Amino acid sequence: MNALVTSLNDLSDEQLVVLAREKNEEAFTRLVSRCSGMLKSLSAKYCRDFSESEDLVQEGLLGLLSAVQTYHSSANVAFRTYAYACARNRMVSALRRRNGERIQSLDEEDELSDLIGGTDPASLLVRQEEIEQLNKRLRDGLSVLEYRVLMARLSGYSYREIAKCLNVTEKAVDNAHQRLRRKLTPALI
Repeated sequence: MNALVTSLNDLSDEQLVVLAREKNEEAFTRLVSRCSGMLKSLSAKYCRDFSESEDLVQEGLLGLLSAVQTYHSSANVAFRTYAYACARNRMVSALRRRNGERIQSLDEEDELSDLIGGTDPASLLVRQEEIEQLNKRLRDGLSVLEYRVLMARLSGYSYREIAKCLNVTEKAVDNAHQRLRRKLTPALI
């Protein structure tokens, strides 16, 4: 058992995801351990009340579980980045259900720091370059409306909020979202 835990410590997040999908509970526990600081710091940004913060961490764990089940390494995105987005979206949705209001977006610099687990300049530069490359690929492969809808959905906005902001109908937002799914799904598989 101890050798298994030691060997799991040596694996990358992406390797642990593969094992966790094969029902390896130790691998999933290791992923939770690696992401717990990120979940706690993310929940602290949205609330100051300890009990509500703990509820948000639980929502973040559900987002992490979803990330494990839906992550595809072929998308060229680090698991930690994907897990962060899943956990954040789950937390924002929970707060929206609870409070019935739009949640303010986080500062981009804080998000970047959370994604990499620190502010080491070399790591920041590498991560920033990866984000810029992904952003360029998205801009090149999507229409302006699709790109804006994607960014708004990733930020936790509802169809209604996006439609109002972009001055289009909710149906236009829904259609753009459906096209996004068709375009992005092959990249994730």
